[in-house]
Amino acid sequence: DASQPDQQMTDQEFLTRHPDAAVLSPKKRQWGTQDDLTCAQWIWKKIIALYEQAAESDGELVRPKEPNWTVWANEIRLMCAQDGRTHKQICEMYSRVSRDPFWCRNILSPSKLREKWDELSLRLSAPIGGRFENREDPMFKSSYGNVDYSQIPTGFRG
Repeated sequence: DASQPDQQMTDQEFLTRHPDAAVLSPKKRQWGTQDDLTCAQWIWKKIIALYEQAAESDGELVRPKEPNWTVWANEIRLMCAQDGRTHKQICEMYSRVSRDPFWCRNILSPSKLREKWDELSLRLSAPIGGRFENREDPMFKSSYGNVDYSQIPTGFRG
């Protein structure tokens, strides 16, 4: 717990507090479950695939250094615990990122994915009916009298 005063915990003490930790760094108070680690490793495989694809046209490209798995799994855990995302949502978002020519070069870690999530959600979201032009612009409604504000729109948390 990051709110606790600094005190050195042994790995065993840390595991007592976080028994589901698969990777951990008590000193940095970072940890992740096996699911968090699996998600982080999946993202890494996608990144490596992007590098391999780029290396086909650029013989100078060097494979990136393997990430700190505890840091990556911790960031995935925070996306789930604090931001309310699921591992499936995280993987689906990164899958969209990896197919975008701009974002695939700029989102190369779970921390960057987390930082840019809201912007990515808007920029990479699938348009309704396949075309954005057909959407009614809520900023230009002549009347809001018929709008039901009691329902949370799809995709938003309540």
